[in-house]
Amino acid sequence: MGKKHGKLANGGRLLLALFFLFNIANSAPLLMLPLESDIDSNITVLWEKSVMQILKEASFDPKKVDQGRFAECATIECAVSSARALGAQGLFRGRLKAEGKDSVSIRFRIDWLAGNTTPQTDVKIVAPLAWDEVIRSGVVLKLLAGITGKNLHFEPSKDRKAIIKVETNPDNAVVMLNGEAVCHSPCEFSDNSSVAQVSAYWSSGDNIWSAKKTLIPKDTVRIALELKRSFPSTEINSYPSGALVFPAGLLDVNLKALGKTPHDLRGIPGETQVRIFHKGYNDTLLNVKIDAVEKQVQHVQLTPITDPQKIYEQNLFVKSQLKRDVGLGLLGGSIGPFIAGSTLFVLAQYDYKEARDIKRELEIPAFGGRNFQARVEENHKAIKAGNSKMAFGAGLIGLSLLLAGVGFSISF
Repeated sequence: MGKKHGKLANGGRLLLALFFLFNIANSAPLLMLPLESDIDSNITVLWEKSVMQILKEASFDPKKVDQGRFAECATIECAVSSARALGAQGLFRGRLKAEGKDSVSIRFRIDWLAGNTTPQTDVKIVAPLAWDEVIRSGVVLKLLAGITGKNLHFEPSKDRKAIIKVETNPDNAVVMLNGEAVCHSPCEFSDNSSVAQVSAYWSSGDNIWSAKKTLIPKDTVRIALELKRSFPSTEINSYPSGALVFPAGLLDVNLKALGKTPHDLRGIPGETQVRIFHKGYNDTLLNVKIDAVEKQVQHVQLTPITDPQKIYEQNLFVKSQLKRDVGLGLLGGSIGPFIAGSTLFVLAQYDYKEARDIKRELEIPAFGGRNFQARVEENHKAIKAGNSKMAFGAGLIGLSLLLAGVGFSISF
């Protein structure tokens, strides 16, 4: 740990020595490559946004670029040369690597591009994996202080409290702090974290408008959020996949599943709970966080059932559910024959009307001649066609009633 602190201090001293040399380049952007990471994508995003915000606070001009900007480069040296050609102040890159279950190894590096040489600032540190512990520890500011060479005046969160004032367009939106609803806009509230995520949403029926901003609270902060149409959702993945996603609560055979994993759960931003069901595995109640703006991904590892009683109860539930699904299918299938039978009944009435019209013609005294017998045959054909449609229609309606009766009996 002493070596790590030594490297951190050396990085800070190196940049302090270089800072005045490159001060004239401060107006140039500092290009930031996406962080390489093997940890949770949500935490990676928090690190990226926090690093960018603190670099801005340190008077740098960070600009995030995609890897595709340097697609023609096979080496980092080539990317550095390309960034210099673009007039960048420096090229920032970083890596987050899981270190055991509860920590992450972090390495940030900046290749400074002003002048003819390419000095580097390289900082390594181990931080907590949980983001709330990262905030409490102040490691973000300590780490960035080592990179930028500037004193960022870290204060422990317990000794610091800022006022955040939020306005939204439209008003009366639900304002959330770090995923928790706190008030309706316009409003203000206090916060003592180093990095705050402020989001807001406004809903009308199934339509949602939202916006989000990450900031570093200092004393009093005023932000205005322009809400835009969004589709908040969280993708639920299970191992194994194909699990049924139910609303939280008691599992009942009449309870309708929301879908199968992987399932895109849409809803109001915030936290909700669902039940994950897979035959052969224990039911799992999962707390799902839906972000106001960005799509989230959550994973759940299901555990096999070993208790024979639980296996029996689950098999019984699966059979009951299958029986219900078959019954509902029969109920749904009964609609088609009923409609077809009713249609034939209507068409039969047209045939009978035609037969009646022909019969009235035949009853006229002056009507006769060689067309008389032809009209008689047309009358008979119309009656026969009507009788056939009535017979088929009655059969279809009878089949419909049979399907509906069987479906109802095994569904309820």
